[in-house]
Amino acid sequence: MALGAQLTQWFGSLRTAVLLGEQSTIIGAGTNQATATAITTANTIVSTVAAGTGVVLPSSASVPPVNTNDRLHVANHGANTLACYPPVGGSLSNNAVNVPALIAPNKCADFYCIDGTNYTAILSA
Repeated sequence: MALGAQLTQWFGSLRTAVLLGEQSTIIGAGTNQATATAITTANTIVSTVAAGTGVVLPSSASVPPVNTNDRLHVANHGANTLACYPPVGGSLSNNAVNVPALIAPNKCADFYCIDGTNYTAILSA
């Protein structure tokens, strides 16, 4: 068995932090999926969120890519609600395609990659 496959078997989604980087702090931008700030790490803190702005989750075609069973954590430390979009053509928790999850100020969400494009979301209360 190749080392990458062994790491996946042993550590599951822990490999996400290795592949995507540990943590980043970004600013929410754009008012739609095409112009939102791209998430590139496993743990992302969005420090500034202007009204109507957002971020977009990576896909298997992104650089760096995500894979099935990867987990991403997004925290909204901004003053406004953050729109967190799936990759283009993707959905979040069986919602319509390209519809964002809305993360309230000072709240967070975990996103689990189902197949490289679609995610299931767990939003904090």
